[in-house]
Amino acid sequence: MLAAGVGLFYNGYGPMALKDRGAPQLSPHEAKGQLDDTLRAATGAISPPVAYFGGVYVVDRLPEHADGEPSLLSGVMASVSLRTKVGPARIPVLLNQMKQLWGDRCRQDDTTVGYAATHYTDLSCPGRGESYFKLSVVSSADGSTLGVHLSGRVDTVRYQPEKDYGASPVGPRLTGHEGAPDVDDPYWSH
Repeated sequence: MLAAGVGLFYNGYGPMALKDRGAPQLSPHEAKGQLDDTLRAATGAISPPVAYFGGVYVVDRLPEHADGEPSLLSGVMASVSLRTKVGPARIPVLLNQMKQLWGDRCRQDDTTVGYAATHYTDLSCPGRGESYFKLSVVSSADGSTLGVHLSGRVDTVRYQPEKDYGASPVGPRLTGHEGAPDVDDPYWSH
């Protein structure tokens, strides 16, 4: 009897986790659908088209409850990176294309950090459904673009491990060994 109670507790049936069950939440299938729609819309809005390093889903399970019960909720992010080199002069064009797609509610943040003066530009916008979209650009002190990343995030999703989200809508899954952008494009790279 005690083992059954402990099993229920650690599988989300204790008193604190039962509150999670009543919270408004998306199923993992609904979250994946909204994230995939958000990334498809963003990648489809980039013109001329670019090449990508595939995608990855990251699941951030909410912290355990005060009584030690695991949370039944998580936030989920899907992300892809551009393989196409984007020159500094084309960053405003890319930002403008995303603003046209997502509308007036986008917010742009520019930050320079560190002694190497790495510059970060983030454009945050509402995405599809309950998702949020972010375009992140990382540039070096000399102005060259080091990376462009597109991501979508959904909060309050019923927890499922990352492996349950399957393949990304854009290319093969990221491995973590992808290098810097390596595709030279006559429009975007110059």
